[in-house]
Amino acid sequence: MSNNSITKEALATALKKLLEQQPLSKISVKHITDYCNISRNTFYYHFKDKYELINWMFYTDMLENVNSFNDPSKLTESFVKVCKALYAERKFYFACFQYVGQNSLFESLYEIYYELWKINIDMGYSECGFKLSESELSLMAKLKAHALVGIIKDWVDEGMHDNYMKYFEQIREILDSESLGYSILSNQRMMEKRAEEFDKNPIRKKNLKVC
Repeated sequence: MSNNSITKEALATALKKLLEQQPLSKISVKHITDYCNISRNTFYYHFKDKYELINWMFYTDMLENVNSFNDPSKLTESFVKVCKALYAERKFYFACFQYVGQNSLFESLYEIYYELWKINIDMGYSECGFKLSESELSLMAKLKAHALVGIIKDWVDEGMHDNYMKYFEQIREILDSESLGYSILSNQRMMEKRAEEFDKNPIRKKNLKVC
């Protein structure tokens, strides 16, 4: 592990320990650096504030525990896994989710899902032979990103209990059924293209008449 990674891990551990004693709003950068005997200058070399530290902790956690986290083609599957990973560390994440301002974990989640949905939606429509405009793609990605983050926010507001896990699975099934629709439409589009190619091929049409 590099020195940078060791320093970041030390800051992350300090924040986790401090959150066991007091809310995030009461914890300052000085509290974090004093806890792990690291200078404030070193903290600001790695992170601009405690919220960026939290976002780094979240992203690192997801990459380690959800192997499909940043794979647009497995977005619905990874969503459930992300929620399970959040639940596994719910005390920490519940405390972090209490902040909803700029650079918050909610904001970071939205940005991540927005980019993943843009790629996912574009792939789905491209397979069907359709090309969305950038504004259409952006709008659809915003709608879906807001939907997923909004569901997570509802879960947090209700205490992040495990009874939501079945709900997350239902959401995955709904989103997967939409993906199945893309597949059916893609196959239909492919058959239509083959029919068009056949109609344009005079040799094939002539052979068909001979038969």
